[in-house]
Amino acid sequence: MADITYLSTMAISEHNVITRGATGTFGGQVVFRQRNGKTIMCKPPKPYPPKTPTQIANQERFKRANNFAKQVIKDPVKKAFYKSIAKPGQTAFNAAFQDAYHKPEVEVSVQEQTIAIKAKGKHRVESVKVAIQDASGTEKKTGFAVLKNDLWEYKLGDMQEGESIWLWVHDIAGNIVRKKYRYS
Repeated sequence: MADITYLSTMAISEHNVITRGATGTFGGQVVFRQRNGKTIMCKPPKPYPPKTPTQIANQERFKRANNFAKQVIKDPVKKAFYKSIAKPGQTAFNAAFQDAYHKPEVEVSVQEQTIAIKAKGKHRVESVKVAIQDASGTEKKTGFAVLKNDLWEYKLGDMQEGESIWLWVHDIAGNIVRKKYRYS
């Protein structure tokens, strides 16, 4: 008789002359597969349920991060930067992937009619767009912040209470962080 080992819902046949090397579906009830030189018998697979919008968005984010990391390792300057910020045992590709996959966290502070924006961690910010809206939502002023000593600064001018400051922070990986700051 053949040696058959049962593991939950699958059976592994090692020395059966009849099923050795078998693959495919039998009678719509049993599927034969080959794994590491052994014939495995199991139930037919069930179709996956449709993907949720969150899963689809995550797949797109993963794909974009992977494409960014592939481009980074082709550019010697960018590859050197990501190798410099990589953790021990991590490649430049992995560091670039993480940078693209995760949006930067942004700290905002306002002092003396100047707004200062700083990205936490190792994210490199490429540009910061600033838009000022009055209390009714009408845009008063727009412009780009200037990089000064690891801080992006923008002169606000005369601000009134209740006005809003909108920020669009773009990092080198293509992430955009949108943040609203209410002036008080």
